[in-house]
Amino acid sequence: MTIKAVDETTVTFAARSSGMSGHPNDNLLRDFTVPLTEVYATPIKGAPAPVALVPGATGPIFLSRNGWKTTTVDGFRIYGADQAVFKWPDCAATPSPPLTRLSVVPRSIRIEGHVRDQAAFFHLELLGPDAAEGQDLVWTGADFVDVQLTETGARRLRVAPGAAPVKIWPTRIVVEGSPSIDEAVSGEVDVLDGELAAAVQHIRYSVPGAPIALSLTQDGVNAFHVTPQAVAELSDPREARS
Repeated sequence: MTIKAVDETTVTFAARSSGMSGHPNDNLLRDFTVPLTEVYATPIKGAPAPVALVPGATGPIFLSRNGWKTTTVDGFRIYGADQAVFKWPDCAATPSPPLTRLSVVPRSIRIEGHVRDQAAFFHLELLGPDAAEGQDLVWTGADFVDVQLTETGARRLRVAPGAAPVKIWPTRIVVEGSPSIDEAVSGEVDVLDGELAAAVQHIRYSVPGAPIALSLTQDGVNAFHVTPQAVAELSDPREARS
């Protein structure tokens, strides 16, 4: 979540949303306003530090049961609200399954979404001619990702060409490829799917096809036809620190 505004009685934050249709294109960045009485802002033993209630701050926010029921004026809910687990007194958190860091040799990294301040949705292949050879994408669910485009990609997405990255809100980031520990098998995951991947992802590479590190749930690892145990036993320890 990114804090947008705080007054004497409420806090407004930007977060990924979800709609009634279940379509990924509903999962846009939207503003939610919650009474301060529904926010658990003090440190909680065993939990990540809560976001500072200061405009511009980004981090986890802990809400009461009523807080998680908050919607936008047009009915969109906080993404993951239907999976909230009440782990601590007077607060909630989405489930946190065990995660595995998997090195993948990608054949395709496809983004679906829209450019900031544009309404049109598009598909963009990061390993194709529309994207620069090297990328450094950080997904937190609370902000746009930065994508470097080629002149061809800039024209297709109707943005000004140049060295600056383009701000994109992704509704899907689908990675297809093979695990580095066994390139004879392959699979794919949408790293924005909370059942398959962690809420935070950092996809970084200097040339197309270079291995990337994904933080995945057991189901996400299984999608590449390997197991968390095999990953732990066969992975290069240096990859876990990359």
